[in-house]
Amino acid sequence: MNDAVTGGGNEPSPYLADLYRANLHPLWDRYKRITPREPKPRDTPFIWRWRDTEPLLHRAVSEVPIEEIERRALIMTHPNFGGDTATSANMLGAFTVLDPGEQARPHRHTGAALRFAVQAEGAATIVNGRWCEMRSGDLILTPPMAWHGHINQSNRRIIWFDAANMPLLCALNAHFFEAGDPTDDHFWKVDAGEERIWQAAGLASPEAATVPGCSPKFHYPGAATRDTLAATAAGADGSRTVRYVNPATGGAVMPTLDCYAMRLNADSPTRTRRGAYTSMCLVVSGHGRSRVGDAEFEWGPNDVFTIPSWHWVTHQALGGEADLFIVSDRVVFERLELLREEWR
Repeated sequence: MNDAVTGGGNEPSPYLADLYRANLHPLWDRYKRITPREPKPRDTPFIWRWRDTEPLLHRAVSEVPIEEIERRALIMTHPNFGGDTATSANMLGAFTVLDPGEQARPHRHTGAALRFAVQAEGAATIVNGRWCEMRSGDLILTPPMAWHGHINQSNRRIIWFDAANMPLLCALNAHFFEAGDPTDDHFWKVDAGEERIWQAAGLASPEAATVPGCSPKFHYPGAATRDTLAATAAGADGSRTVRYVNPATGGAVMPTLDCYAMRLNADSPTRTRRGAYTSMCLVVSGHGRSRVGDAEFEWGPNDVFTIPSWHWVTHQALGGEADLFIVSDRVVFERLELLREEWR
């Protein structure tokens, strides 16, 4: 082939060198990178084990005063992102810890975020003036630009899992942040407010305030999730899956974060599937094994692992049932009409 096309050898041809100096690239030697045959994510499947994370959370309490920081959270960071703070391509996963009497000051941001109670009995998250108590397995939403803060009114240390979409918004240069007043005592003096309107399934008030594109319901009790999983018919592979939905639309809870609960049948693997989106999986209970692409993880309670885009995945509980909480950016691709999934 002509050297003007390939450059020949290790050095570019004079023509290609002239293109590079003009900040131009020829399509003919770049098209495979620009138009790959399928997604090629930077990240690989990865797992953060609770036995490694938990001691460092407890150490953070003794070494990092809550009054001096925005949040006492440890973010799970994938090594393939070269030091960038990201758990997956578009999401962050973290654990936050508060001691008795501590408050995580109010703030708001364009990033969508959520909290899943791990060991959080007695904690509460205030979201836009609503008091949302946190009990085992509860999901709390903090929609974009919703004022939110956290408080521990119990006599024990509490921990929850966080997920947020800051990497996506920062890649789009669309993230804004606004700090609240840490001395504003009125922020904490609220009750459930409009959250009471959405506490019963199947009922909606047409007069209730809504957040465009987001669920008007911020608090999804873990007890209701567990009851629904138990009542849900098992699929052909024995697993049960429920989606957390916006009760006003039936769609995802937020425009950029999509949440599911999955119960795995004892010793029965799920059907293998893949999708052109990424997911983070928190082990809520039980033990099991997941195969993601060429990687295989055995996991237990509070471990977190990732499923990168377009990786075949199957899960299997070991020694009894196991529950997973799954948060993904699937809805982003759904809304952009880029969603692609396959099963085998």
